[in-house]
Amino acid sequence: MITQIRRASFLVILVATAAVLPLRSSPQENAARLRRDNRLLEEEFALAKAPSFYFMFNLADRTIALKSKGIVLRSWTAKGIRYWGKPVKFRALTLARKTALTPPKRKVIKPGESETVPTPAKPGEFVLEALEVKDMPLTYSLELDDGTRIDISPVKKGLAGFVDDFRWSIGLPLASLKQSFRKKTTTTIGINFADPKDGQALYWALTEGLKGLVWLPQD
Repeated sequence: MITQIRRASFLVILVATAAVLPLRSSPQENAARLRRDNRLLEEEFALAKAPSFYFMFNLADRTIALKSKGIVLRSWTAKGIRYWGKPVKFRALTLARKTALTPPKRKVIKPGESETVPTPAKPGEFVLEALEVKDMPLTYSLELDDGTRIDISPVKKGLAGFVDDFRWSIGLPLASLKQSFRKKTTTTIGINFADPKDGQALYWALTEGLKGLVWLPQD
């Protein structure tokens, strides 16, 4: 009886695997894909064991997720993703810093003042309102501890879109060539959201020091 149950379980797993794998893939390609997916599970499991949140940038399906214990707390789907530079090493990475031209600032007031001013809070000052998603920047960069930079912005059109395309097609290659003479390499990932609020919510959700994975499967 136990043997029959084990055999049935094996068949279920085999059928499920066959349904996921492309029909025209060779045995070698299927084996490589299974090893790749198994590595993804192992790396994420190591993060899921910790009590803190973690992020997952899945560049293959254009999704970003904030997770805890393997459970998706919030997810976002990008309109477009671009990638330039050396491959990101698939290991736990740390969000070192968030940079923006207009970073969010709390509104504070000093004792005796009647108006709020957008200056950093200091001892003796009172924070009047907490930062909300609407206060987050639309365009910013996430810098990981391995040097990878992730540029976040809304979908750009017109002149702004032209300038952005020029930067990716001309500017980044030239910068990489200059870096190569110094024996340095860089990695830049560009992510655009159709809804600007998605980018703002991502900035609000990802805190500096948070760990996570950047997943770009390569066969």
